[in-house]
Amino acid sequence: MRFQSAILVPLFLTLSAWSQLTYTVPVTDKSDPGSPLKISGTASFTERIVANSVTSSSNFKVEALNVSGRTIVLLLASFDEAGPHGGGTHHLVKIDHFFWGDIAPGGSFVLARSRSRRRTYPLETAVEPKTEVGVEYVQFVDGSTFDDETAANDMLGLRRVILEALRRLDTATGKEEFLALLAQKIQPDDADDFLKTFRQTQKNYGTAAARAQVHT
Repeated sequence: MRFQSAILVPLFLTLSAWSQLTYTVPVTDKSDPGSPLKISGTASFTERIVANSVTSSSNFKVEALNVSGRTIVLLLASFDEAGPHGGGTHHLVKIDHFFWGDIAPGGSFVLARSRSRRRTYPLETAVEPKTEVGVEYVQFVDGSTFDDETAANDMLGLRRVILEALRRLDTATGKEEFLALLAQKIQPDDADDFLKTFRQTQKNYGTAAARAQVHT
């Protein structure tokens, strides 16, 4: 573990002697054996301690490499981060390329990246900071899978909802019907987020371009 401060000191030094410390740790891959992804990266936690509270921010970048030799179309991973004095956060990473795109063999990509934010919470006993990532489910383009499919039931269910919405849009009889269907919000929210691509296309390039994109 690397301590970024003016002087390197043990973690158990009296905390009142410091106003702010930064801790940098490597990402730990907690995936099951045989994972199709090789995961790497680092995370930094910056903490400011005042009395019995700590204000913390994290900065992380998790990268993944497809080492399976097969094309990946769906990926579900979990990511847990926690600084030395609490405030842990659990993230879910969902990537589905069923409708377009894929992760080719040997392809590398950013699996997770931090968004700058500060949180304040009660000061806890110091522990080793951690950043742990685990691949929970992968589906390959040939239909084969890795790990537990039940973990991705929600993601797989979204496909049916999205496909039904796309079929309604594709069979709309005219411009007004297409625009009315496109404007309708569908559930769940993740499925509606998929349609934002077509709404943006319609806004920027017109209805004909959006219809062509839906049809493709």
